[in-house]
Amino acid sequence: MKQSKAVALAATFILMISSSVVAVAQETKTEEQMMEEAYMKYAMPDENHEFLKKFAGTWEVESKMWIKPGTEPSVSKITSEGKMILGGRYLYSVFEGTMMGQPFKGIQIVGYDKFEKKYRTFWIDNTSTPFFLTSGNLDESGKVLTEKGAWPNFMTAGMDEVKMVTKVVSDDKIVWEMYMIGPDGKRFKSMENIGTRKK
Repeated sequence: MKQSKAVALAATFILMISSSVVAVAQETKTEEQMMEEAYMKYAMPDENHEFLKKFAGTWEVESKMWIKPGTEPSVSKITSEGKMILGGRYLYSVFEGTMMGQPFKGIQIVGYDKFEKKYRTFWIDNTSTPFFLTSGNLDESGKVLTEKGAWPNFMTAGMDEVKMVTKVVSDDKIVWEMYMIGPDGKRFKSMENIGTRKK
């Protein structure tokens, strides 16, 4: 009789321990699932990345640059080759040609940061060594991207505010504009690139 009670108690104890282990395992699994879902939420491309696909392809670009307000622009012809990379998460573009009489090559990477809910643009080229960074959002039309950032002023060794505006005019025409702060403290258009899709 005592032996039967002992076996019953042991069985109950084992069952309790097993139930606790299962409960902990289920709880851990749920946490892991939650972590995976949260990660996937920010990892997968969405409709904001679809916007970037509009820039893929080859573009013939007329570039105008103004040194300061009221001056005649320097006009150049360059090409842009854009493609989506890393599973459609980023737009990688190479701009190449001649600018202000000198060979020019620039690399631009644009992505949408789902965590910060902003587009971010990274730019480097063969005319300088700083990394140029801007960020911003689309307007309600979904065709105009406005970004802001701070770019180096090589004359003052300080940082100047910059605004970048990208307009999707049509599937075959895109306009990039850059606005800087002039000597009078007012913002002026310092660059305008008009891209026409090469077919």
